[in-house]
Amino acid sequence: MWDYEADVVIIGYGGAGATAAIAASDARAKVLILEKNPQGGGNTKYSGGSIRTYLDLEKVVDFFVTVCEGTTERDVVESFVNESTQNPDWLTGLGAETVVSQETGTEGYPIRLPGAAFPHIRGAEGIGPRVHVKGAEKGGRNLWAVLSRNVEARKIPVMYSTSGTQLIIEKPEGVTGLIATSAEKEVKIRAKRGVVLSCGGFEYNPSMHLNYLGQNFFSLGHPGNTGEGILMAAELGADLWHMNAVAATFGYKFPEIDFAIRHRMPHASFVYVDQSGKRFMDETGLDGHAMWAPMSYIDMKTLQRTRIPSYVIFDEDTRVRGRVGWTDSGIVSEIYQWSHDNSAEVQKGWIKAAESIAGLAAQINIRPDYLQSTISQYHFYCTGRYDADFGRSPGTLVPIARPPFYAIAIWPSIINTQGGPKRNARAQVLDVRGRPIKRLYSAGELGSLWHRNYPGGGNVSEALAFGRIAGRNAAAESPMA
Repeated sequence: MWDYEADVVIIGYGGAGATAAIAASDARAKVLILEKNPQGGGNTKYSGGSIRTYLDLEKVVDFFVTVCEGTTERDVVESFVNESTQNPDWLTGLGAETVVSQETGTEGYPIRLPGAAFPHIRGAEGIGPRVHVKGAEKGGRNLWAVLSRNVEARKIPVMYSTSGTQLIIEKPEGVTGLIATSAEKEVKIRAKRGVVLSCGGFEYNPSMHLNYLGQNFFSLGHPGNTGEGILMAAELGADLWHMNAVAATFGYKFPEIDFAIRHRMPHASFVYVDQSGKRFMDETGLDGHAMWAPMSYIDMKTLQRTRIPSYVIFDEDTRVRGRVGWTDSGIVSEIYQWSHDNSAEVQKGWIKAAESIAGLAAQINIRPDYLQSTISQYHFYCTGRYDADFGRSPGTLVPIARPPFYAIAIWPSIINTQGGPKRNARAQVLDVRGRPIKRLYSAGELGSLWHRNYPGGGNVSEALAFGRIAGRNAAAESPMA
């Protein structure tokens, strides 16, 4: 006995799920969406909402294959690139207006790196500018408004507070439906043509963090992403890929708020230091999605992670230039807005302040002479306009000179995970032998094509591209009697 029935059942109502639903509905399939939370949006709603464009498709394929380090087959990358070129026009067809995202910065210091995140990799010159959906709100909220409005216009039903727990597979048909929990009751839902898994990653699953990422992270995105889709697919024998891959940046974590707050500096007068007060990276030359990498260092003599947490050190000039906490995106944006001059956060004690570098060091448990030595060396590099340690751009070598001085602990914070069931170029989920699991598809960050070197703007682009591919192909399956 089935409690509900549709041609295509989509598990997860974020950007990928909404896109798959629209594509399947436009292919004349009857669609049903399940969403474990009381409302939809997923990580798409909390993202920056940027979408990739391309100048040369062949070069872009080479670039993405390279940044994926050979873990993603070329035909999957080609499928993504060819489909994602249509993203702006497809959104226009849904009633959206897309505009080129503007890079902003001060005194030569970019807040976000333009173009390709890894500009020296083969094919990077084929990457075009990012675009985003124009609207009254910020970031991914404008994109989500367009997608959800189009789902509603097609009268596609959404079962909220309904969590998939187990996929049902029957031979020889394949996946014929699933078991879900809705209103604390178990229900069986039939999928006559196919199931699309689009229920996100495992940002809020600490056990998966330790097993697959090797450390715990705080998270910036949707708290509903706890990995159920990965478990449901694995139970059917799905192969898993990219489980050690994340897009993660630096964030702050305070006891008053359950989520991380994204770190972003408005001015170049700052450095990062580890627990011994030493710099460890080019602070201004790394794409924000890859900042987890230098912070994940392990001292193999002590087995200590001496950069978790680390600290950002800055001065009064930087404090008054703008927010050092980014609350325009991420789940925290719904409950807290960072003050424009950081004064509220200083008063809360979130930002430590002192009239001297030595006094600041004492507040963050770093030896004052170590931190003072680091700042003095940095000032020497500023004078010579050359960073001999990490090659920081000369235009960003601005002294940390005007008291008071400030410090905040920074932690690796997940924007989203990439791992999950492996998919092919048709968005079919593959088993451990590389064979498609019949009538099972996936889209979005659940089994993303991206590996450890996330290139920025790729997850939203993938949600739209593979959402359409999965929706169309699931709708094209022959219906079961």
